[in-house]
Amino acid sequence: MMVISPFRALPRRLLHLLALLAVLALPAPLRAQAATEAAPSAPGITAPDAAPDSSPLDEDDMIAPPMVDPRSVETQNVAPAPDPLTRPDGFGDPAVMQPVPVLMKKARATWDDAFTTIVATLKQIDAEMARLKLKPNGASFIIYTSTDDLGFDFEAAVPFEGATAEKPQNEVMFSASPAGKALRFTHRGPYDAMDPTYEQIANLLDAKDLEAQDVYVEEYRSDPRTTPEDDLVIDIWVPLK
Repeated sequence: MMVISPFRALPRRLLHLLALLAVLALPAPLRAQAATEAAPSAPGITAPDAAPDSSPLDEDDMIAPPMVDPRSVETQNVAPAPDPLTRPDGFGDPAVMQPVPVLMKKARATWDDAFTTIVATLKQIDAEMARLKLKPNGASFIIYTSTDDLGFDFEAAVPFEGATAEKPQNEVMFSASPAGKALRFTHRGPYDAMDPTYEQIANLLDAKDLEAQDVYVEEYRSDPRTTPEDDLVIDIWVPLK
């Protein structure tokens, strides 16, 4: 039986899973997250070819090149995402994560303020999305990248639809949600009470001798900004090699 340090409930569940992945000799972190360039650029303007022996034009003969307003450039919108709460719960269900465009921000949280920091980071992304006049489109993601005794590093990602010629600010960036083969597990209840779910994940990976990436994703099917913690519905995605 694996000995788990009696530190806090939240770090126990995170470090438990990471310790198991290390025992299974997993590869170094491999992120299935492809950076995308969501800000469209204006079409290039090509100058007309000059005649081989043309003489200089008089000022009255000169014609200004056409101007393109980048705000009018549009891209194809992403189809509205289905309501994530209508998705059936899962326990080790194999699935493929499809990448969608997101606004993403990196952050760090301590174990004491983990959920509060996650919600605050999502709200910072919301504010930037509103400034860019983009529309949220689907459940938010939290991608855990590293943990230690003091806290953890993560990336908060909010899917969006729409187009803009502006660039994000305040350390928010355009990116894509995780993609690739994964197992999906569902947790219902408070964020700080996820130990049993993560222990079940570790046991299943061990029992089936599965190779997983050293990263995992929580998809908040219920909105963590407005949902009482007791009513949270979170899908935990375990990306596989």
